[in-house]
Amino acid sequence: MNDYNTLLTAAVRDTSLLENIFDRLPDVLFYVKDRQARYIFVNQAVVEQSGARNKQQVYQRTADELFPVSGYSTLAQDMEVINSGKCIEDLLRLYFSANGRKQWCLSSKYPIRDENGEIQGLIGISRGLPKPNEKHHNYKRLDAFLKILNKNHGEKILISEAAEKVNLSADVLEKISKEIFQLTPKQLLLQIRINRACNLLESTELSITEIAAECGYSDHSAFSRQFKAATHFSPRDFRNAKSGV
Repeated sequence: MNDYNTLLTAAVRDTSLLENIFDRLPDVLFYVKDRQARYIFVNQAVVEQSGARNKQQVYQRTADELFPVSGYSTLAQDMEVINSGKCIEDLLRLYFSANGRKQWCLSSKYPIRDENGEIQGLIGISRGLPKPNEKHHNYKRLDAFLKILNKNHGEKILISEAAEKVNLSADVLEKISKEIFQLTPKQLLLQIRINRACNLLESTELSITEIAAECGYSDHSAFSRQFKAATHFSPRDFRNAKSGV
């Protein structure tokens, strides 16, 4: 056990070693932030996603300074983790790179505590979702489930009822959904609805209320809350940003 602790401590202290390892994870954004939620350590994927030229342009900046957003911000989320000590695990988020490319990610953030238990910052990752494993032996069964979600995304959908239509139990559906898409069934439905909402906001002049209804939300406020949580934009600000207003 002593050898294990010694080796692990040495590995953690060697920041150049950690940097080399995490720089070789192109689909994973890795970062450490201080008590003011400013970046103090990032991998190369964060630099590329932000459009910065190098890591020095990232350090000592907050996520809101690096990735400008409107409405509920990443900084607010970071400070909630730091102030409350509560973790965030596998939060489904839609990010936009410096060139405007959309990327769905699962984000996890954990508070960092010192030897006295005081929170000094946070550590986190955001990993891009890979393409689904179409060779999985259950892909066709899950594809039938997805067709139901896509066809009826504008209506109230109960995951349990959709699972029954494709002869899958809730447990089996959850298992193969994570295996193939790395998402829960509820996250798959959220992804479909937010993607639909983004397309309508960008390509139509429908009102926010009309778009909410088209995407299966019973009221404007519920849609706006979930859209902000997923994109960190309000629907109106997202539309304005994409139209150049």
